Amino acid sequence: MDHLYKQPDGKLFELVNQLKEPTMIYDLDGIKHTVRVLKGDIELIDNAFLHIAVKAIHNKEMLNHFAHLGLGCDVASVGEYRLVHDSGFRKITTTSPYYSRDSMSTFVENDIVMDLDSMDQLNDFVEMGYSKEVGLRIAIPIPEEMDTIATFGLDSRFGIDFYENKDELVRLKETYDLTISNLHIHTGQSTGASFQFKLNYLLDIASQIDTIKTINLGGGLFYLFHNREETRELFKEMNLLIRNWENVHGRKLEFIFEPGGALLAGNGYLISEIVSKKVHKKRNVTMLQCDTSFWNLSPWIRSNPIFLNRSDEVERVVFVGNTLFEGDSLSDFKEYEVPKVKRGDKVLFPAFGAYALTNARRFNRLNLPNQYVLIDGEIHSLEEEIRGEPFHSV
Repeated sequence: MDHLYKQPDGKLFELVNQLKEPTMIYDLDGIKHTVRVLKGDIELIDNAFLHIAVKAIHNKEMLNHFAHLGLGCDVASVGEYRLVHDSGFRKITTTSPYYSRDSMSTFVENDIVMDLDSMDQLNDFVEMGYSKEVGLRIAIPIPEEMDTIATFGLDSRFGIDFYENKDELVRLKETYDLTISNLHIHTGQSTGASFQFKLNYLLDIASQIDTIKTINLGGGLFYLFHNREETRELFKEMNLLIRNWENVHGRKLEFIFEPGGALLAGNGYLISEIVSKKVHKKRNVTMLQCDTSFWNLSPWIRSNPIFLNRSDEVERVVFVGNTLFEGDSLSDFKEYEVPKVKRGDKVLFPAFGAYALTNARRFNRLNLPNQYVLIDGEIHSLEEEIRGEPFHSV
């Protein structure tokens, strides 16, 4: 059975020493493989669709590729919507902890239903007065025995407590003739047990709101897809549950999965050069100074660096970035055992495909890595979306 990710084309490793500046490379063949795996498994649930969380990548050309693969997308702001609105995505959804009234107007005018995160936002929406359809982001009270630091259920700050606010929701629905059409969640990583709980919880809410058409189950699929065989069996069981629910209630539901990291993380690579070495006396470890910053990129990325040199000697090192910030390091100064490294060696950091540049900070006004896409063994430059230029062969 295929894994979520596959090995990249060998051309990637040939490129490591050819590229002269810090570079991000997205493997399009790997992305196509991951999309195929995820779609095949998700579609074990009837009427279930795969979307991409746009917050995971803001390069327009790469988003166009996902649209052409038949995905939908979820946006967290009007800015993200403007990035994707002409890309051809099959469906665009949105949720955010806050929309200004101008943002609400933009989404309403473009027939995009907002999944609102709070009762205050719902009251803002109804006071605007010219739209009747809305969705709700739901807080899920995952039982303590199922909750972990990864599931992020009870600690999540997002969503409306449906049962605490049920009476007010009913009042608003009747007073303003609202159509509540969507339920939307995202509660960190899902385990099999927590996924079952969340689905049952949402189906129970949908049984009380007869206008619900779509249940968006969010992302957080790394844990769930750790064992694909078990997950496929789980989805088959859940499909039977859903079909029984639909038979009882006489209506069909649409389901959306919207991963970001699961689609991209393992299909993106950061290439950097070691520009100096020195010993950190207090930590008693060798520091490998890179020509790019880990602080400028997403700080929560964890990666196992790859060196192509064949030294038989090994050393323990930490990787540090090129900003004047003491905490600029890979994985919080984690120590790695690597082949003996010399200045000028290139290093390939995998698992940098998601969120690395969407949360980028121009600390010290350093340039961010160049962006490329690997297609059939050839790399193509990815221009920044604000320039609007197509990628070109290099």
